[in-house]
Order: sequence, then C-alpha cells, then structure tokens
Amino acid sequence: MRIEMVKLFECGYCTHPEKIVNPKRPFKKIKFPATVALLKHPTKGYILFDTGYSKGFLDATRSFPYSIYAKLTPVFYSETQSIKNQLKNEGIHPSEIRYIILSHFHGDHTAGLDDFPSAKILTFKKAYDHIKQFNKIKALTKGCLVDLLPEDLPNRMNFIDEQPEILLSSEFHPFHEGFDVFGDGSLFAVDLTGHAIGQFGIFILLKSGKQLLLCADAVWTSQAYEELVFPHKIANLLIEDRAAYRENIEKLHQLSKNSPGIDILPTHCQKTWNLVKEGCIYE
Repeated sequence: MRIEMVKLFECGYCTHPEKIVNPKRPFKKIKFPATVALLKHPTKGYILFDTGYSKGFLDATRSFPYSIYAKLTPVFYSETQSIKNQLKNEGIHPSEIRYIILSHFHGDHTAGLDDFPSAKILTFKKAYDHIKQFNKIKALTKGCLVDLLPEDLPNRMNFIDEQPEILLSSEFHPFHEGFDVFGDGSLFAVDLTGHAIGQFGIFILLKSGKQLLLCADAVWTSQAYEELVFPHKIANLLIEDRAAYRENIEKLHQLSKNSPGIDILPTHCQKTWNLVKEGCIYE
C-alpha cells in the first residue's frame, strides 16, 4: 500500500532569535512556521500530521499562565490560517479527517485537535505518559498547553508504539527500527525523542515511489542536519533529552547522505515553508 498524496500547509508562525538554533548566526529574530501535512491514504482516507496553531491557542495565551508562552514565543496567526479553514477551502470537511498523527504534545502541534472531533489520534504512549503526569504549570514548562487537549482525548487515541517494532529496510538507515503505522507498509514511525519525550517522525512511501520523512521538531532547520549545526546552549531549555537530540541530528545527517532521494521535512524549517508557498504537492 502507498500514500496517494501529501500536501503541506502553514498554520501560523512564531519568532525566535536565529542564534538559538545556529550559534554562528546573530540574535535577530526569524520566523518559524507551524507546518501541517495532509496525507491521502487509499483506504484510510485523509490524515493530518499535527495541527498547527488555532484560535483556541490565541485565546488561551491571552491570560496567565499561558500568556508566558506568548511572551517568550510570539505567535503570528489569523483564523484563515487554521488547518480546518484551509482544508475547507480545498473542499475537505473536518469530518473527512479520519486520523491525526500527533508527533508530540507541544501547543503548536496540538492546538487544532478540537477542530476535528471525529478523528482518531495516533501518537506514542511514551509521549502521552510523560505529559499526563504534569499539572498545568509544569506542562507549560514543557511546551504543552493541556487546556487545549480535547476532553475526550483518552478515548480517541491509539498508541503507535504499542505495536511490535519492525526492522526497517536499509534505505532508512541509520533508523533501523520503527513501527508500521497501519500495518500496510505506507507509513513507518520512528522514535525521535530529544526535543520532546516520545516525539516521533514518519517515513512516507508514495505511489510514485517518492519517499519523505516528516521529522517534526527533531531539528528546527534543515541546515542543522545538512551541516551538523548544533543549537546554542540556550536551546537546552527547550530540549528534554540533549544527548538524544544531538544523536537525531547526526542520524538525519547520515540519512541525507545515504538516501538523498528521501526529502526530510522539519516542521518549522524555512525550506519546508518554501514548499508550502510553492503549492508543492507530493504524489
């Protein structure tokens, strides 16, 4: 089985000093888009990879304690940018989204979950178990806005990492093991714990033979894995497992050398954003 189509969307952006992600660069602020991917599976239908920002996110961050998030990470978003409204413009109703693959539980990835109440949420139990132990304030220090999570979340989740791990083919190395998300060879999830505990990415196999890796926040910019650029030590405040984070950058670097035909797409990278602006559709 192969994925029929992947299209990328930009659902708002935040700003950070560039030096945080690249110590060689100045402290000037640059934009980090919240990109979302729409996948079309031949039998499972429409699937989202993450959900970007939403009106709910803006509303929540106007008051304490979530206003701290907005002050540290200014967000620029309009309601036309919600993934729900952008999909409506494509003729896709929220009820047609059957699955949301949630890479991790940070607010810029979860904010739109409530807009798709009938979608099953596929994520890692490792990630959910980590955040559910925290109260609102502690979760906020981890980048999670727990008030934005749907009330019925526990009933809607299926845990990818409860499946048996399988050996991946050599083209995906140095990622040797992963999870066959639907058991049909179309999507393979790989653990990318580092930026967040239980964060994961997905390898996508398209009908055309093209392959992608949506690597979420394993890196903030493609330059990180292309040139082995490690972030400024200030970024350690945003990284749960520093050793694993560095290891993932090295793995992505090796993957890019071993299999240059695989497009590696970080969620917040300018290169990924450029693909959105170009209207890129993978088929």
